[in-house]
Amino acid sequence: MAAEAVLRHGGRADAEALLPLFLSAPAAHEALVPVLARHGDLRLAERLLEATVDGGRLREDVPSGVLHAVGQLGYTPATPLLWEHVDDSHYVSRDACLGLLHLPCEDLRGAIAETLEKHEGSALFPEFLPVLAPKTDDPSWPDRLVAWGENHASVDCNGGLILGISLFGDAARSAFTRLLWSDRWEACDTSTGSALWTYAGTRVLGLGLPQLYADLRAQLRTRTDPDVRWDALRSLITLLQLRCADVWTGVAAAEAQPESFDTLYSVLFTPTGEDGDTLTEVADRVFGSDDPLADKVRNLEDALRAAAAHEWALRAAASR
Repeated sequence: MAAEAVLRHGGRADAEALLPLFLSAPAAHEALVPVLARHGDLRLAERLLEATVDGGRLREDVPSGVLHAVGQLGYTPATPLLWEHVDDSHYVSRDACLGLLHLPCEDLRGAIAETLEKHEGSALFPEFLPVLAPKTDDPSWPDRLVAWGENHASVDCNGGLILGISLFGDAARSAFTRLLWSDRWEACDTSTGSALWTYAGTRVLGLGLPQLYADLRAQLRTRTDPDVRWDALRSLITLLQLRCADVWTGVAAAEAQPESFDTLYSVLFTPTGEDGDTLTEVADRVFGSDDPLADKVRNLEDALRAAAAHEWALRAAASR
């Protein structure tokens, strides 16, 4: 809890003060890695690597999130080290790819393209390798990533495809929106871990929840299959849960908040106009008022109301 508070509200001085604590026992203080990644600087990244790398590899007692952190801090000398860890165990590979995502990688352009092509069309592969597709400067990759995910990739291994597609920006916006509501992708499934990366993708593309709610309402008007409607609404609820939790995605391009909590509360839970059903009322119709998911929406309404009040209090305190 303390680390989460510093992550949200801390600064560079906090990262400097917490670095020695982390280095004293890295495995025991893994929760501090996001703080170092968000609030550190290039000098901190250099010191972090000096203390955690041995023989060109991350020490075994060091959380792989360090790879992600030094990349997010923009420490380009770490590029070869991160690439060395891409073809590794799942979490090590994930953190290496997410670290490289934040670095220029000009010298790796050919190697990234070759490695992507080697795995393209596989059901299982280094899951986060596709986030590096924009580094190739090849405009064919957005369509290729979509085809990979729709025709070949296991839903247990598509988080990197989803995030990778979003990183192509406007060129991939419509494709990303389609996959968001597609049952083939299961993009908002929490059991596979894809939901977090779908949420990050919405943030990368600036797709705020008010916009997605309007999109959902259109989906519910045009789709009559109960299972499709149920799945679409569950997807929005999952994204709202992640927003209420204010989760850290570790993707710099997803850092900007697309909307405030009070705006969200107003859009989702304050009825307006003739067709102004609240999300709670929509959930009661789609799920049934006795369904646990309908209860989850009511709990989210309470949580969002509390978050909006807290946000307002912080703004009021800052303006004094």
